Amino acid sequence: MKKIVGIAAPAVIAGLLIASPHAVANDGYYAGTEDITVGLRLHLTKYSNKRQYVDGLGNVHNFSGSTQSAQPGLELSVPLTKRFALRSYYDYVEVGTQNMQHTGYGEIYGVDALFYATRNFYFGLGASRANVADHSNAMWRATLGYRHFLSDRLSVKAEYAPQTKSDFNDQSFILGMAYSFGNNGPLLDNTRDRRVEQAAPAEPVVDRTTDTDGDGVPDYRDECPNTPRGHVVDSRGCTVYTTQQVSEELRVGFAFDSARVTSDYQGDIRRLADFMKEHADTQVVLHGHTDLIGTAEYNQRLSERRAAAVADILVNEHGIARSRIQSRGHGMSQPIVNEISLPANARNRRTEARLSVEIRVPQTR
Repeated sequence: MKKIVGIAAPAVIAGLLIASPHAVANDGYYAGTEDITVGLRLHLTKYSNKRQYVDGLGNVHNFSGSTQSAQPGLELSVPLTKRFALRSYYDYVEVGTQNMQHTGYGEIYGVDALFYATRNFYFGLGASRANVADHSNAMWRATLGYRHFLSDRLSVKAEYAPQTKSDFNDQSFILGMAYSFGNNGPLLDNTRDRRVEQAAPAEPVVDRTTDTDGDGVPDYRDECPNTPRGHVVDSRGCTVYTTQQVSEELRVGFAFDSARVTSDYQGDIRRLADFMKEHADTQVVLHGHTDLIGTAEYNQRLSERRAAAVADILVNEHGIARSRIQSRGHGMSQPIVNEISLPANARNRRTEARLSVEIRVPQTR
């Protein structure tokens, strides 16, 4: 057991040093998302010189303790979780004796549990069996490796793998190339996800294509259904508005020294009343005026009566609330034409009003 700890501990410590806090916190699939990875490998192995070869005459020869020439092998790995993978391997063995008179043949095969500290660095522990000539030993094996991706599926790697059992201590240096197949993700994660999917109720199918009102926003995320055709809409399917200024003006003329509204101006007053009904938050100020004939005091009262006459029609004939109407008389102080003549007098005898509101208008295509 001390030998096992002595071999495995350096690999574990080195792997933990390599795994920086940033790498451990990363949520990537370091072990891979493939279904299976197949690899070719070459191993340079230094076998224990305590292994022995018995020739046909019964003579015993110790195997060489030096590193043997590169020999081929195969491996197969499957990712289990985001960081753990299970790997099996088979390596061909050909090792000479110390006097180089004889050669022993055999194989090393086994299984490793690998932990990927980062996408490139990994370490592992496993069990192997080494059959060399007449020796067959089950051994513990540690692994410390680095891989480099040439593409999404093709990688190369280098490993150091000591193994031990009883008095036999072997060391292998491995170079390999591997190719990944499939993309279903780690085996255990997939199994758990499938169980969750089977246990969870099926989500309702969402129709993501139907657009009933034809505004370009599908019904499943349209917050304003039945948008009028031709309207410009936002990402929620609601009409986009702009603001515009609209106004209505009134001018009522009067005869000389009169505050009576003649029928000629009833239509103009009706249009002002309709505008106020359409825009219920509006208020109107009626401004009464006179010509320049007469005293200021008399014309002041006359201008007030002219403004009040229009106000009465708005209230009594068109139903506009009195609270929305103000009437003011300005007498002869604000003439349109500052002179006394028949044309000027006719223009100056008047009641005026102007309303202006800002309205929202839908944008159209």
